[in-house]
Amino acid sequence: MRKNLLKKETADLIIARVNNLSAIHQPQWGTMTAAEMLLHCNSCNRQILEEERGNKKTQPKQYLLRILALYIAPGFKKNIQGETEHNTKGKANDLDFEKYKSEFVELISQFPFNTKPLTLSHPAFGNISTNEWGIAAYKHMDHHLRQFGV
Repeated sequence: MRKNLLKKETADLIIARVNNLSAIHQPQWGTMTAAEMLLHCNSCNRQILEEERGNKKTQPKQYLLRILALYIAPGFKKNIQGETEHNTKGKANDLDFEKYKSEFVELISQFPFNTKPLTLSHPAFGNISTNEWGIAAYKHMDHHLRQFGV
């Protein structure tokens, strides 16, 4: 069964993993610090939960990428570049690590109790369902927690 952040047991697993993360953890790939990674994840999760982007037309390439990334590939590719609006390099203060971590836990805790459709268009996958957002959000959080070995 596919892990989905909309399921409480999956959200709880992600929270347990992030609770093992400290500000001194070093990335196994990439250049973000642990604080920058948390700030990045918080920015993405807040956008998923709060924003609507309308219904942009999904391109055929996006359908194929969605099937591959969400249903076939075991995880997201290392060192892949995201949207520039979520680039947090140099924008996170290590002294605020615990604040970012607390916000991370709060946002992840909201996913299983979300009752509204998640309608944000994904930049790579196009228009995806609420269930697919749960899968994508889990894979994204798993990717970054693996990046820091937790």
